[in-house]
Amino acid sequence: MKLFLIRHAETVDNVAGLYAGVRDSVLTNHGVEQADKLGDHLAKTGVRLTHIFASPLTRTSKTADAIRKAQTDTFTDAVPEIVKVAALIEQDFGYYEGKPFQARAADSKKTGRELHREKHKDDAGFVDVESKESMAKRADQFLEDHLLPLLTIDKPSAEGSVAVVSHGMLLSHLWRRLLLRLPRRSLTIAPEVTTARGDLVLEHLGGWSNTGYLQLLIRADGLASGPLTEPTPSDAGKSRSTSDTQTLETPIPPPIEAVAASVEVGSKRLEINQRPIPSAGDLKMLAGYSTVIKMVDSKQHLAGLKRQRGGIGRSAHDEKQKKLDGFFKKQRLD
Repeated sequence: MKLFLIRHAETVDNVAGLYAGVRDSVLTNHGVEQADKLGDHLAKTGVRLTHIFASPLTRTSKTADAIRKAQTDTFTDAVPEIVKVAALIEQDFGYYEGKPFQARAADSKKTGRELHREKHKDDAGFVDVESKESMAKRADQFLEDHLLPLLTIDKPSAEGSVAVVSHGMLLSHLWRRLLLRLPRRSLTIAPEVTTARGDLVLEHLGGWSNTGYLQLLIRADGLASGPLTEPTPSDAGKSRSTSDTQTLETPIPPPIEAVAASVEVGSKRLEINQRPIPSAGDLKMLAGYSTVIKMVDSKQHLAGLKRQRGGIGRSAHDEKQKKLDGFFKKQRLD
């Protein structure tokens, strides 16, 4: 499986420096161009998507729409519909939704938001930021319900390409929760990634840029004969290193308590199914698979893309507006 974890394109709240978690922030004109470039790049490099998952928020669904359109325009095969998953919605920033980023104090190691929270957490109407535990729970739900069922080695010759279009904070949690399911020493980093980025801290691969993506290659290595299984001592200790890749051990996580989660989108509240977060010993491991990190925050599709001047690029995209050349008809040569 080729797996692409993709952040949405640029939004008006991104350029305004506002917290936009569960609130709907539309794409800018530049953001639409980013999404179109990403879709064209994936299609032109031969990526035929078999599954497309997206957060239901506008910025992610529009980015996913651009990806799917490029697939439809390029390939004659059936293109999958976009599956919108509430669990992929961004972190709920509570009181801070729609407010400017809080500046970090020069003499403090805490973020501006942390300092602001300590000062105002007891104020009337204050709603705290969604917890890391809640984010982890939602990431686990997506993995268990949607991604992991696609990974089976009953048919090792079958291939799939999966795009997950979500948000920066959620994608960070999704990657870390997936990382915990990879058996020790089953993960390698492609040499071009190491050359470009140096040593990586696996739990913190770096922030996702607008339309930047993490590309993983997950493949059956023949060590198991069934679908997802619990790791065995022999699997856990085996090295699958190769001469041109860096083989790494995946971390052992602490247990996480179960918490409730739900989010509002406009006038609707999307409930996240309640279930416990698996502890370290209960995680369903990808035994029998090897994973290669192929790209980290890849932005090669944006090469040469420039923002439209005069504030146009930063403006909210209006689907009814036309490009300048649309007002002029081509001259007839007959």
